[in-house]
Amino acid sequence: MLATTALKALLRANGLRLNKRLGQHYLIDPSLAVRLIEACRLSPDDHVIEIGCGLGALTDLLENAVQRVVAVDIDRGICALAKTRQAASRHVEIRCQDILQFPWKAYAGWKVIGTIPYHITSPILVALCESARTLDDVWLGVQREVARRLIAKPSTKAYGRLTVLAQYHFEIQQAMPIARGAFFPMPAVDSAWLHLRPRRLPAVSVADEALFFRVVQAAFAQRRKTLVNGLQTLQMPRLTRAEAAQLMQRLGWSERLRGETLSLEQFAQLANAIQKRV
Repeated sequence: MLATTALKALLRANGLRLNKRLGQHYLIDPSLAVRLIEACRLSPDDHVIEIGCGLGALTDLLENAVQRVVAVDIDRGICALAKTRQAASRHVEIRCQDILQFPWKAYAGWKVIGTIPYHITSPILVALCESARTLDDVWLGVQREVARRLIAKPSTKAYGRLTVLAQYHFEIQQAMPIARGAFFPMPAVDSAWLHLRPRRLPAVSVADEALFFRVVQAAFAQRRKTLVNGLQTLQMPRLTRAEAAQLMQRLGWSERLRGETLSLEQFAQLANAIQKRV
């Protein structure tokens, strides 16, 4: 791994600058990098997709730990330099690509590892959720506030739509904190290393998965509004206030209930009740 001084010198020698717009913060703590990879409990037969490989802080360790690595980065200059540094490797492929366009479902059984760019964290997580049943374990370095959202419980400020989406598809645990000083340039916030273990069956049973997520979206569309008001924003099916109130009564719930108080089980119960009346 390159220390800060060496990293700066290498970038300068190649006429490269890190781009804040791309969320480029490179890991510079070698002992932390080792702990992050050790936490993944990799085996020599594993295949890994690395998100945001940069100049190889984690790639170098993955090369010696698994059978194959596809390391993805969007910066063409950084990719060219990373390819040069990995030229002798038979296990690593550096791919210059927007991770939001990555064909996840073509990599069934692969593990995913990376410290992901803060500004595209949500769309990356959504893409991983959509492919969760084809992937193996996922290990991500994310902003601490995002980590709190992903492991949040109902009736807490951090609990929201992304919480329900992620917990529906994954079992999520925080493995360790990551101090902001472990990166160059240093970000404004700390991070956390998360383990997302794909559920082979969803966390709850729903009759219509698409409806389930529309209900979740409606419930969190107006956090300060009651669930009765939120359900009126559903497009398919459309519910009047009276119909939403009647549905709440049928479930034995108060009309004052707010969406952020519902567990995944309750969201499933609500979505299934709506599906039955369609």
